[in-house]
Amino acid sequence: MNGIQRIIDRIEADAASELAQIAEEAESRCAEIEAAYSAAAQAEYRKIISDARLESERRLERKSGAAATEIKMQLLAVKQEILSSAFDRAAQIISELPDERYIPFLARLASRASRTGTEKLVFSERDARRVGSAVKDEANALLRRAGKTADLTVSAETRPIRGGVIVQSGDIETNCSIDALIAMEFRTLSGVVAAELFG
Repeated sequence: MNGIQRIIDRIEADAASELAQIAEEAESRCAEIEAAYSAAAQAEYRKIISDARLESERRLERKSGAAATEIKMQLLAVKQEILSSAFDRAAQIISELPDERYIPFLARLASRASRTGTEKLVFSERDARRVGSAVKDEANALLRRAGKTADLTVSAETRPIRGGVIVQSGDIETNCSIDALIAMEFRTLSGVVAAELFG
């Protein structure tokens, strides 16, 4: 039995040794697999974080660009409003000139717009009462000095204009109202006015 016991002990020892070696190899392989998956998981984690960072930077860039565009649009709108106010103020100043400056101004407009010298001068209700007759007289004087027919008359009709004059010959009208004059000069002068206002 002693010999059999030794054989059994030896088989058990060999089996235990082999089992320990298999367990060690399995543990080593598990560690390798775990390390490989851990590295892959870390790489995937870094990729996800990197992609998320890039996407957030892109979104921030888009939002910053959109915000910058919105600010530029608002600034442009404010500048446009200021320009419009400046031109509106200019129209108001012209319409409120003292008679000694306003009458010659309107007379020059009327005489330059006259083609036949027999047109009717149409004013705003306020200007018709205030300066209509004087503008007609001075415009006719300017036409006479230029050697042209000078028979302009003040129309009984008035128009809802801020100021200025409309020179009317039948169905043909030359609009020399202040607003029309400002509108004609707006494109030309807006650059100059903008440079003065916004330097």
